[in-house]
Amino acid sequence: MGTGCATHYSAPFRPPGGLIITSIRAPLSTDFNATPLRAGRGEASTIYVRDCIFTGMDFAFQECDIESAAQDGGLVSVDYADYEYFQILGIYGTMKVTAYGAKAGNSTINIY
Repeated sequence: MGTGCATHYSAPFRPPGGLIITSIRAPLSTDFNATPLRAGRGEASTIYVRDCIFTGMDFAFQECDIESAAQDGGLVSVDYADYEYFQILGIYGTMKVTAYGAKAGNSTINIY
């Protein structure tokens, strides 16, 4: 069984790539039927750099997932999430996940 660099990991989603610059905002959730509109939100972001010259390795800093975004916002539940992705030449990139949900004691507005 391989570990570390020998293991191929694939993320649950992959933002579309561009040739020179990629900048996109999109929802991670797509089922909005009876989704409540909530005031609570939290964010998590990461920066990554690809070393094309010396090692050919990718380096990423910080966690960028829905759980980290929910913790940042103090959310007790997550109703939906969005992401923002920016990349230049596949060498430098940033990604931000924003989770929307309920904080303890918040009221809910349902939109049908």
